[in-house]
Amino acid sequence: MDENSKESHESYGMLSISRLSGHDTVLFGSSIPHRNTIRLSIHPGVVERSLNHDHYYAERKPYIEVEMSQAQFAEAITSMNMGSGVPVTLRELNGKLMEKPSFTSKRMQFEQEFKERMENLESHLARLTEKAEDILRNKKSVNKTDRHTILNELNALKRELASNMPFIASSYNEQMDKTTQEAKAELEAFTINKLNQLGLEKWKEQQDLPVSQDPLQQLTQETNHTEQE
Repeated sequence: MDENSKESHESYGMLSISRLSGHDTVLFGSSIPHRNTIRLSIHPGVVERSLNHDHYYAERKPYIEVEMSQAQFAEAITSMNMGSGVPVTLRELNGKLMEKPSFTSKRMQFEQEFKERMENLESHLARLTEKAEDILRNKKSVNKTDRHTILNELNALKRELASNMPFIASSYNEQMDKTTQEAKAELEAFTINKLNQLGLEKWKEQQDLPVSQDPLQQLTQETNHTEQE
């Protein structure tokens, strides 16, 4: 490159990672709103040659901009080559702003799913009762087919109660543990940001204080003043 020249190329990019703080933010793949998030942006990159140095900077709008929680960011950088990746929330893609995701309460979601499962179980039990009553009331004797029908229905109920219900309970506990961890990470992020802010304010206060005079210089000035008197 020549001196005082700029160069861009379709393969040049600039990556920036920022901390954001503000109002409650809903993020894809997270079960709680967040006030402290991480934003990752990729812009077209430009290199400028000036004063015998290369200077890199971003230009125009980003190709892509995503936002994530502190926990999602930590998982992303510590879980490389594992699974399909980490959920992030798209904010901008090729100049187009993305619609904000809606919030879903996991507790209410589990309650609704459990309610639907119990309604299905109740419906299944009602059908079994109806079949059994029909066989016992309208038939003089119960044949092999009837017994097979009733046993199949009973076994289906048994599987529902013995396997599916504990699985729902286990899934609920797992989700609540995850939500608790997300809340802890959010609290830790808030605390760290607050401490950093207080430390920066304290540093600024110290910068505004007058610089202490050198003791020897102060003694010399006092001596000269005494001699003049």
